[in-house]
Order: sequence, then structure tokens, then C-alpha cells
Amino acid sequence: MPPKNELRNKEIECPKCWVTMRQEEVEVFGPNVVIDTCPKCGGIWLDHSELKKLLKDRKLSDYLTKHIGTQSKSKLVCPRCGWLMDIETAEDVEVDVCLKCGGVWLDYGELEKLREISKSGFKGDELAKAEERWEELVQKERESVLLGLFNRLSRR
Repeated sequence: MPPKNELRNKEIECPKCWVTMRQEEVEVFGPNVVIDTCPKCGGIWLDHSELKKLLKDRKLSDYLTKHIGTQSKSKLVCPRCGWLMDIETAEDVEVDVCLKCGGVWLDYGELEKLREISKSGFKGDELAKAEERWEELVQKERESVLLGLFNRLSRR
């Protein structure tokens, strides 16, 4: 697998329009962030942890990108790694998050809506997050059991 920096510098296609996205540098405190924007629909692709840098709000960013469960509810496929994406919701904003690489797809105008939610003091639905943490725990347990079974079978 290519190094992470090589993957991030690779041109990607919009997961909605399938046109090549443009890279755009955004000034933030610390190193600037290079985001991918769709010239057709105005959507934005953010690689892992870039949402946190743009929002400057760890609580909201973590709510949307950590403990996202294991089931895909999104119709989109990750433009970076090709994996399934899930939908995470902050108030009335639905964000698509990759279940594998943690990248985030924002439709046109959603970044500004998330910034407004952040300014107003985001709380979040802790019950929904608890359910997603439970999903992740169950999935890890299943993987552990299957790995143990596979290891025992391969020793024979």
C-alpha cells in the first residue's frame, strides 16, 4: 500500500458527480490544510483529522468521526480508499464518513452549517454514540473470535 502522503496527494473523483476534484489550500493555525473540492457540485472531501483543523472544535469533529459504528447508511463510496461510508448527523447536517480511512464528505454549504453548530455550543446525541460504540465492540469481538478460529485451523 502506498504511503499516506502519496494517497493524500493523489487526485480523486467526486463521490457524487464523478468528476476530478480540485485541490485547494485552506489557511488554518499551524500547517495549512489541502482540501479537495468538486468543481461541479461544490462538495468538499476532507482527509482524516482535517475536519477538526477546519472547525477548530474537537468535540464536534470527534462526534462526527469517532465511534461511527460498522454499518454503512450512505450511498457514497469513499473517493480516497474505495471503502463504504456511513452517515453521521449533527443537528440537521448529515455528513458522510468513511468507515475505513475516516475521511469526510461534506455537501455544498455543510462546512458553514457545521461552523454555526459549533459556535452555538454543540451537545450531541450520546445515546446514538453509545449504540455505535457497542456496534464497534461487537464487531471487534467477532473479528477476534474469527481470527482465533482461523489460527487454530491453520496450525493443523
